[in-house]
Amino acid sequence: MKETLMLLSTRIEERRKELLESMGAGTAKDFGGYQHACGEVRGYLIIQNMISEAIRTHEHEEENFDSSPTDSVVKK
Repeated sequence: MKETLMLLSTRIEERRKELLESMGAGTAKDFGGYQHACGEVRGYLIIQNMISEAIRTHEHEEENFDSSPTDSVVKK
């Protein structure tokens, strides 16, 4: 799961960088296009944060399970 999330995160980061380069080159035809691109970049950043949190949660759950599997089950 972690590898899949990291791959997804890498692809999103690549797309975000492409979009930023495009914005920097002035490819937006009007202000509405610029606003849309800004919203897209913001969405990528939000998704990146969600993926990072999912990876941290997954790693934390693995640590808890590895250290004491029964405690992890009982707490839930």
